[in-house]
Amino acid sequence: MSVAVEAALKAGYRLFDTAHGYGNEAAIGDSLKTHLPALGLTRDDVFICTKVPIKNHDTDTVTRAMLDQSLRDLGVGFIDLVLVHYPRHLIGGGADADPINKQKRRTVYGILEEYVGKGAIRSIGVSNYEIFHLLEMDEYTKVKPSVNQCEFHPHHTQDQLREYCRQKGIFFQAFASLCSGDTTILEEPTVVGLAAKHGTTAQTILLAFALATGAGVLPKSTNPERIERNLRGTVAVKLSQEDVEELLKLDKRKNYVGRCTPWRTI
Repeated sequence: MSVAVEAALKAGYRLFDTAHGYGNEAAIGDSLKTHLPALGLTRDDVFICTKVPIKNHDTDTVTRAMLDQSLRDLGVGFIDLVLVHYPRHLIGGGADADPINKQKRRTVYGILEEYVGKGAIRSIGVSNYEIFHLLEMDEYTKVKPSVNQCEFHPHHTQDQLREYCRQKGIFFQAFASLCSGDTTILEEPTVVGLAAKHGTTAQTILLAFALATGAGVLPKSTNPERIERNLRGTVAVKLSQEDVEELLKLDKRKNYVGRCTPWRTI
């Protein structure tokens, strides 16, 4: 982790995305303590995003404990952005149609708002939320979600969701831009052709696609060379509107992160 964080900082990355469930917050925190001063950087030079899951049992106590642990493990004083990781308790938490899901979403988000109020976190958002989950939030939020982080790539373009977020001023952030390791999309003639046209790789075209649509991008790697290439190669590619339209035509409404299939939970 330390090597990856150092490589990312040297390459110019300033956003670090993690989650309570990833189990790497302490490693990221320790790495930042080491490498920020060594590179002449400060806490204010980086943006830290983490996520908390919804737990149906003892939700209030468990959520606060997870947030407090994230704050301790990251050791950065405050967290820039915290997301509700999924719109329901992920595994074994009841059926999609169980009314407890809506109740717990509201409870967890309300706790995040409290932590914003006391300065422990600066902004809050959601992840894997569908339009109806965002609509529901109008009933109870005091602090509007700033981000919705979802799977997004040419096979899963989420057109309606992205447009709704745009209209509501919610920043749409992409994960699994490379289809979570599935190479099918890398063989799409459109992707292969654009890679040749721009003199780059198919992977870079997928990352550039997200940027060209206005989405945030979260490239994932532990390889220092690939970390740098993901950043520099991607920003160097300037996809035209025609390029983007061709990639959007590849939509199959197909997701590759199994647990993040479009959420029908009420």
